Amino acid sequence: ASPAVIGTTTVTPIGASVYVLMDVPMLSAAQSGPSFLVAMTGALAGWRGGVLMQSTDAGSTWASVQDFGPPGSALGTCTNSIGVVEHRVVDSASVLNVTLTQGALYSVTQLALLGGANHFAYGADGRWEIIAAQTCTLVSGTSYVLQNLLRGRFGSEWAMGLHAVGDALILLDTTDVAVIAMSAGTIGLSYLYRGVTVDRDISTDTNRSFAYQGVNLKPLSPIALTGNRDPSSNDWTLTWIRRTRDGGEWRDYVDASLGDASEAYAIDVYADGSYATVKRTLTASAPSCVYASTDQVSDFGANQATLYLKLYQISATVGRGYPLTASITR
Repeated sequence: ASPAVIGTTTVTPIGASVYVLMDVPMLSAAQSGPSFLVAMTGALAGWRGGVLMQSTDAGSTWASVQDFGPPGSALGTCTNSIGVVEHRVVDSASVLNVTLTQGALYSVTQLALLGGANHFAYGADGRWEIIAAQTCTLVSGTSYVLQNLLRGRFGSEWAMGLHAVGDALILLDTTDVAVIAMSAGTIGLSYLYRGVTVDRDISTDTNRSFAYQGVNLKPLSPIALTGNRDPSSNDWTLTWIRRTRDGGEWRDYVDASLGDASEAYAIDVYADGSYATVKRTLTASAPSCVYASTDQVSDFGANQATLYLKLYQISATVGRGYPLTASITR
């Protein structure tokens, strides 16, 4: 038979899928229930899309949970790391270098930045920090420098000191990042995942184990913990301010939404500044509590002039949120 094709034919490699599973704080109302985020792109330019597969029975059966079209998400790997800063102001000193697998980054105005543009997940599973970058400068090829950063966004300031070279960076564009709905019963359970390129067999990827921990449901750490000791009774009165993971816009005469079914707190009182031994756990249903003199004597043998505390807001779904660690001397 005569050949159907005459001349030179170029075959473009399809390439493998590159994907990141992100158990990150609640960024929008789409994550109000149990869920995590996924970003996917191709290792090569010829990538035609991919599918995230999930197995809940150790690989016996697989189900498709999300499709991704080309070019996919803008994601890459950081070639340096940045550390702890004051997260309540713009970080103009840190410089973050990233090499993208696919995609492109662009600078935005400060107004757009404060309005939610150019937000990224930076880190790895178990230590994601949410950052935002006003200035994204192309160095060469797919390498960028990110500057003028907002750090510790959405209550993730606790992760600022945990970064390492090689951490992932994912642009949290709502059109390119998918929300994977889960159920409360799956929190803490490890399932298997594979990212499979369109028109390729499931065997072209290997198993990746991932356990959703409900990070988007965890209450943020409270702030402004303070206390006063009554000079006559020696009772401590502790007060603080809660934060919300849901909304939080400034509106006249309206408090920030609670974000949980009910308000509850746990305050661990530690023996000393090593925060190794818990002497007592106080509970409260409002942002204040009393540590009575009789309890201090029972716990320490004497009234205390300095308290070493860890304060948590409690969720009915995932339990303790992120702690505020503080010492108070009066």
